[in-house]
Amino acid sequence: MMKDNKPWYWIPFLNFASGFPYAIIISVSVIMYKNLGIANEDIGVYTSLLYLPWVIKPLWSPFIDLYATKRKWFLAMQLVIAIAFLVVGLTLSMNHFFMLSLALFWVAAFASASNDVASDGFYMLALAKEQQSFFLGIRSTFYRLSMLTANGLIVILGGFLEQKFGDKTKAWSYTMIFVALIMIFLTIYNFFTTPKVEEINETKTESKTSFGEVFATFFQKKQIGIILAFILLFRLGESQLLKMLTPFLIDPKGYEMVETPNNELQLSALNIFNSKVKKGIKLTDSEMDSLYSYLPITAVMQNKNTPLETKPTKTDDIDKFNTDIMPNRITLIDKLIKSNGNFSVIKKDGMGLTTEDVGIIYGTFGVTALVIGGILGGIAISRRGLRKWMLPMFLAMHLPILGFVMLAHFHPTSIYYVYATVIAEQFGYGFGFAAFMMYLIYVAEGESKTAHYSLATGFMALGMMLPGMASGFIQEYLGYGNFFIWVFCATIPGLILSQLLKYPADFGKKTEENIPTTK
Repeated sequence: MMKDNKPWYWIPFLNFASGFPYAIIISVSVIMYKNLGIANEDIGVYTSLLYLPWVIKPLWSPFIDLYATKRKWFLAMQLVIAIAFLVVGLTLSMNHFFMLSLALFWVAAFASASNDVASDGFYMLALAKEQQSFFLGIRSTFYRLSMLTANGLIVILGGFLEQKFGDKTKAWSYTMIFVALIMIFLTIYNFFTTPKVEEINETKTESKTSFGEVFATFFQKKQIGIILAFILLFRLGESQLLKMLTPFLIDPKGYEMVETPNNELQLSALNIFNSKVKKGIKLTDSEMDSLYSYLPITAVMQNKNTPLETKPTKTDDIDKFNTDIMPNRITLIDKLIKSNGNFSVIKKDGMGLTTEDVGIIYGTFGVTALVIGGILGGIAISRRGLRKWMLPMFLAMHLPILGFVMLAHFHPTSIYYVYATVIAEQFGYGFGFAAFMMYLIYVAEGESKTAHYSLATGFMALGMMLPGMASGFIQEYLGYGNFFIWVFCATIPGLILSQLLKYPADFGKKTEENIPTTK
């Protein structure tokens, strides 16, 4: 009989250690890079590629079964994640920080995906079957809390430090170091609290299905073509929305020239702009330096205008300035020069929120709405079955995108419209995604259930990665308003495919026989 391994002590923190790094890698990195001046196209491509470890997770997950114990795996991976985050914090002030930090996020992503595989396997080993059902809700709750911590408290901390230091690089360096300290604490805590069940109980020697057979049986399922098309296309719109929402909220409404400079350097740059740029006269290197470093430009934000950051540079260091210091500023000034200074206001069409605003909106209200939606979605399916709720849930998931279409076209002055839109979108996402995940459980039914579920979620991650990579280019080409219209249209193929799927009408419905008893 399995010993009492005090699951209440370790299950919450082990699941927290699964969701927290995922949120940092996939979501918080987008906010960090946006604030450090990385272009939307690059954010879309490179942060979407971070999904890849979760896409190919089924390919290396068998090695976790073959070598060492699940406990050793997840402890080692959590330590690797902590070290990677720590080094990210130390590299942000370096030249070419973008590629250096991305490489480290890749290391953390592979470690996080491996941590997920090992943790999921550990739950099944350490808990009896009735305990697994009981603690399913606890696991989900603490996974959501980890998302709240990352998307809320960590983002709010980054925004607070931006205001405190007046230096976004320094602010996010400290933020990532703090993230690393959280992961170090979780690793140490899990080391002392998780039971050594794989050393207590000898592994049973049973005949196992070969790795090749697992793959073959998955692709032999009925309707597999429609199933794969549905899994890949269902999140076509959402995958692009998630990558560009943060840039949309943080981007200013536009940029304006400031005609009242604060010092002689700004006055000199403004005189060069008015006397030469507007007349199309070729500038000398020193005049270009002056424009790049001191031309007074204001970003039009939600509540107040803020100066577009300036940092002195030299002509021979212009590549460093372009790539590592202020690419937004350099791009804007190049556009002004190319247009012979014909722009007094350049529209950006973002919402102009601060990092702290985004942290509060998404990390608190948004995550709360997401959790409530997910809980109600699970309850609805358990009472009436998947068939009854699939279409209403998918509509609830996608219709709130129209709220972002409205925001992008009308730019309301009150921030409460943003709150309402995000809450509606996150609630609908939580409510609707319950149906999608329940269908993936149905797809995995039969032998090799765990491996087939892993394959299904791998294809789901692929459906998130590929469109996300293109999202930045599409947004820059269409602009935010038309981009959100495109995103809404991109949800239609998945909606159509969902109506072609065949599955039991009452799948997921709770019956008297499978209601767990509490004793």
